[in-house]
Amino acid sequence: MSARPPQLAVLMACYNRRAITVECLQHLAITAQRAGVDYQLFLFDDGSTDGTAEAVQSLLPDAAILRGDGSYFWNRSMNRAFDAAMQVGFPAYLWLNDDTMLQPDAFSLLLSARDSAAPDEAIVVGAISDPVNGRTTYGGARYVSPRIRPFLATVVHPGPQPQDVDVVNGNLVLVPDGIARKLGNLDPVFEHGMGDTDYSMRARKLGIRIVLTAGYVGVCSRNSLKGTHRDKALPLQQRLKQIFSRKGLPWRSWLTMCWRHGGMLWPVHFLWGYTKVILGRA
Repeated sequence: MSARPPQLAVLMACYNRRAITVECLQHLAITAQRAGVDYQLFLFDDGSTDGTAEAVQSLLPDAAILRGDGSYFWNRSMNRAFDAAMQVGFPAYLWLNDDTMLQPDAFSLLLSARDSAAPDEAIVVGAISDPVNGRTTYGGARYVSPRIRPFLATVVHPGPQPQDVDVVNGNLVLVPDGIARKLGNLDPVFEHGMGDTDYSMRARKLGIRIVLTAGYVGVCSRNSLKGTHRDKALPLQQRLKQIFSRKGLPWRSWLTMCWRHGGMLWPVHFLWGYTKVILGRA
């Protein structure tokens, strides 16, 4: 890194996958160097026992590493990393999942999408593809019928130009400092998932644009449904147990999401989230 102040704070959460986390950071270093981007890493290690934090510190001695006890999961870990970075202050903040491997032109695509929104500031989300079949796995989506079905969105595939979207997956998201100060942090009421969706919906309510990159910025396989509440091979009792777990629809998180963004029919959306598992619809 050069002596000039970092242009970005890179925010990451990790837990017990040292090799993957290190590989992600190696890809990050390559693409940042290619684009001439300086950054500082803020990593929240949620109680790893495999030496992840030590490996990262060895790779990036200037990284700010925060530690948890295994109870923070993704959203609350990212909240802590975001808070630490915002206390220092950077021109922009980049969320990066440690299982997302950036392509060499990732920063060029991110910055091009950011510039396409000028003179408005915008959140930029990177389109991510499957490393095997090349299909879109994560990125941006648009809501189909926000008044009737406010949580139903369709994936937007990247095109030749940046596109406006309504919601982001948190794999790779660029948040300018001005927006971060206006919108605030990821809400720690969300235990694992849903925090990125809530952040998107709060942004759109404030009239903040969300722009998807033109082209894929990295690769990441979709999370497997096996063993989750969406795994229809599991007995109903196990699926119900999973849906109330932190990686399912924990009731406090889901209640907040529905009450905050579900409109007048929020109780219906809240109950339907669990009912469709009982009926085998999810």
